[in-house]
Amino acid sequence: MINYTDNYFDLELLRLSEIKLHEATESIRLRNIYNRISKSKYLINPVIAGRHDNDLILLDGANRYGSLKEIGCKLILAQVLNYRERSLRLDKWNHLVYDFHLEKIISYCKQKNIEFNKVSYSQGSDILRNKFHYLLASDIYDDHNIIMKLSANFEEMIQQLDGITKIYFRNFQFDRSECDIKFSDLKKFTRRKGTLIEFPDFQKHHIVSIANSGYRLPAGISRHRIVNRVLHVKYEIKKLYSDRNILHKQNELKQLLTDKIDKNKVRQYQESVIVFDE
Repeated sequence: MINYTDNYFDLELLRLSEIKLHEATESIRLRNIYNRISKSKYLINPVIAGRHDNDLILLDGANRYGSLKEIGCKLILAQVLNYRERSLRLDKWNHLVYDFHLEKIISYCKQKNIEFNKVSYSQGSDILRNKFHYLLASDIYDDHNIIMKLSANFEEMIQQLDGITKIYFRNFQFDRSECDIKFSDLKKFTRRKGTLIEFPDFQKHHIVSIANSGYRLPAGISRHRIVNRVLHVKYEIKKLYSDRNILHKQNELKQLLTDKIDKNKVRQYQESVIVFDE
């Protein structure tokens, strides 16, 4: 049971205009979330924002952010974290792209003059772990792997990642894959053929730099591991359309949370959870 909100989480109503983005939206997921939010009375889960000096950076929830903005909201409910806090860790997702062949990436590299080499998986993994400007693509079933050397210019590297992910974003199904799953286990247990795309290991300062630039990281690469993540708050969307009386709305929100806690309607779970979502 949680008995005092400030010790565990900070939920705030933020102006959409004050939040900086670091990643693009994912078109299919954005459309699904937009359809759900536009028909709903409630925002169920808050987005995650990191406070870094005077900046508010959206860490998770770009599709919810985009959907609320699209329907005309001025505010958004956010769980706000200190981005300098060490317990807030930046990780990454890999992309497991189904029925997707390495030849498509090789053709793109040749077209864009991106240097690549065929390697064993262990060689490619070592390069990716020790050097930043690289991307590894591996066939799940065959022992075919290529390591791509991306531009040393950070902005150009982001543009290259955007171009590579666009090859499959709209034309192939893919899942976000835990980066700490062993490749041997992935090969053993996945039920569909495909290619695993493993991305560079971004650091927090990269996210801050992107948020303050004019470009975006492709969707579904950055992953922030949140301690005491808040879910299922159920906040009325109609209160998000106007940014007037924001202090009054903030006080109402705090009272709403306190009432739920006092009525024993809040639970805290430390163990890993598997959710079958739509």
